[in-house]
Amino acid sequence: MSQLPDDDLPASSENYNTLKRRIAFLEEQNADLQGESNRSKSRNDPYLTSGRAIRRLVSLIDRVEDLVGEYDRRTALGDEDDSLQHTEDQDRIHETFQCLIRWVPCVRKLVYSESDGYQLNAAYQKLNRAADSARGDDAASLKLVVASWLNESLPTPDPPIHSRDKSGRGFYNDTTGELICPVDFKWTDTRTKEGIRNYEPTFQVTAHSWPTFLYKDGKYDHEDPTKGLFKGALLVRAFKHIFTSPSSAGEIQPDQDEFSREPRYKRSRTSEPLHILQFNCGSWRIMDDEFDYRQFYVYILNYFEHPPTSAAKTSVEALLVWWNRIVFGPRNVASYSPQITAKYSVANTSARR
Repeated sequence: MSQLPDDDLPASSENYNTLKRRIAFLEEQNADLQGESNRSKSRNDPYLTSGRAIRRLVSLIDRVEDLVGEYDRRTALGDEDDSLQHTEDQDRIHETFQCLIRWVPCVRKLVYSESDGYQLNAAYQKLNRAADSARGDDAASLKLVVASWLNESLPTPDPPIHSRDKSGRGFYNDTTGELICPVDFKWTDTRTKEGIRNYEPTFQVTAHSWPTFLYKDGKYDHEDPTKGLFKGALLVRAFKHIFTSPSSAGEIQPDQDEFSREPRYKRSRTSEPLHILQFNCGSWRIMDDEFDYRQFYVYILNYFEHPPTSAAKTSVEALLVWWNRIVFGPRNVASYSPQITAKYSVANTSARR
């Protein structure tokens, strides 16, 4: 059998490995360029950018197609017909749709466009993906800082709360257990801890009880259940971390009860992520054991958006002002609680001249 000339022999092992490394480098470089191109496209896509506001300003749980679907349903029925009856959930979804087109204007253009079903569904999926991504970013950020805040609290959690692993949280840690314990039970009672941990029927943890962390200093008054509700210090810190800046989360003044208005559209968006982060579940979910986060979300919305009496409405308005002053400071009061100028001396003088 004839042999190849020396010039025709395969490349040496060293040259071969060098070539492989060069190819691998070029493939990696190409992947980076493609990734940069995709990121550039994402930054220029109005649905992927605008959609990030949905979970913060519109709805923590609803899908865009469901909101638009309720609008379409009412349009088809003729919403001007006063005889039409809608369920509470349908009314809630329709109200949320109104928030959607207010805070995400590209949806209004999309709804009134002549886009076909495929184009609409593609846009809805982008909006949903961006919304869920923003919620995931907020949850991931809170997971770290909540652990830090609790580890700095007194008494110090024992064992300490891990910043990245939620398996040690929930009702198996006394610190987080006390915070998420329903106010209808006393966490300091050993029987309560045992009952909750063993899933006993008389100690069910459901959305029908407010968790302790929602109350100022964790104190619940059975005779005055709204006293201190939604004034918990941890709740305020979580809100400021998400909606103002992480550095501002340490600047709270939880004892200023005379402060009383936070924009309504934001109010209920923080309680759920904060609650789920203190449980030991590994990811976002609507149901966690017996706790229904959708129901919890609706209860909070109804508290602020649908007070049953004029006195309850006045109480909610005072609470919202308290939130604005706590979050944005007392010096900005005129921007969220403007004076009724007709009652004051300048107007009185003008009227009597």
